[in-house]
Amino acid sequence: MIVIILLLHISLLFSYFEIHPKVIYAIIFLLYTLIFLIYQNSIERTSKWPLFSIAVLIPSAIVGFYMEWSYIDISADIARYIAPFLGFSVGILLLRRLKYYRIIYLLYGLLAIQLVSYYYSLASKVSYVFQGAPIFEYAKHGLEVQSLYFFIAYFLLKNRLVFGVKKILLIGYIIGYAINPILIMSKARTIAALLAFVLIFIFYSKFKDRILLSIFALFITGGTLLYSDDGVFDRFQNTVELVETNDYFADASTSVRVAEIINITNMLYEKSPYSLFFGFGSGALYYDNYAKVKGGIHQENFRPDGGIHDVFTMPFAYIFRYGFIGFFFMYYFAVHSYRRILIFNNGTHQDVIAKSIKLSIIIAVVADFFVPVHMYGNFHFGFFIAMVIMLQHKFKYKNNSLEKIG
Repeated sequence: MIVIILLLHISLLFSYFEIHPKVIYAIIFLLYTLIFLIYQNSIERTSKWPLFSIAVLIPSAIVGFYMEWSYIDISADIARYIAPFLGFSVGILLLRRLKYYRIIYLLYGLLAIQLVSYYYSLASKVSYVFQGAPIFEYAKHGLEVQSLYFFIAYFLLKNRLVFGVKKILLIGYIIGYAINPILIMSKARTIAALLAFVLIFIFYSKFKDRILLSIFALFITGGTLLYSDDGVFDRFQNTVELVETNDYFADASTSVRVAEIINITNMLYEKSPYSLFFGFGSGALYYDNYAKVKGGIHQENFRPDGGIHDVFTMPFAYIFRYGFIGFFFMYYFAVHSYRRILIFNNGTHQDVIAKSIKLSIIIAVVADFFVPVHMYGNFHFGFFIAMVIMLQHKFKYKNNSLEKIG
């Protein structure tokens, strides 16, 4: 269990050293790969997902080398595509060795670490504001919250599985999840948070819960409108102004996404039909020949020839780099995983975890439309899916063999 906790929080460990994020990601990728290779006893037990993803990537890699993209960019795109599949397989290989309740304890141990991180960030935010800093500040000094742990906190409270101090801490986390997007003036996180509440409201709420959620939403929205003179709602207004005036600088962060979609779509059309199947290869750069990129993107995303590597709108990134084959395979993994997770509606810890991870899959897929870090390139995305599937299997068939899982 200690090894798994370190594996999931290894980036936090590396943050204390002056190491470039790309180097940290490469180390984590190699670590996951090493664990995957070590724990395989035979080819029959090898998980199908990494092998199939490699098969999907072979044409993309060949096209990437043919197009003479940067070797570093090619390697990065290959690693990020494989990451969720590798995370899933490593999760299966490690968690199959744990008993049912040890996996439960593991997840709640991770929740405890998240709560510590959250309340530390909250204390830092309060201290920062008391020193004269603004409460609302774009992309700075937010609270450490994640959708998965928000769902777990909500369902633990709903099913009355926690009491006393634990209950208070989880309520505080839920409040933090709701207000964090407003504090950092993030449109993408606001949409994700609203979607999270809507999903709970529609699928997992009784009439009383819906009333409480509605009151809570009105309270948060009203408080924000009263005390935020220049906040996340102004950023949404900027988006509306962009649509009305077509002024790039009205909302540069949205404009750059529109520009990348226009440029990528036209590049794919130019090289169709083969580009639709295989894309422009791993490491592909797009060029602003059709719609100029005038701002809203960090300078390090540009390459010496003026090409841009990072793509913010993930569906277009999949098609551009890996073709429709890579696009459909990735989303098939997400949909297939979602459908494999069963909900028994028995009010147990198993039920809490299943519902939470199911909803977090939806959030990850939607959130990647705006910031591609939730599913794409995320080892944790696959690992937590493996966790709930292993729990489900052991919950139903504790005495059966686990040979065919994965």
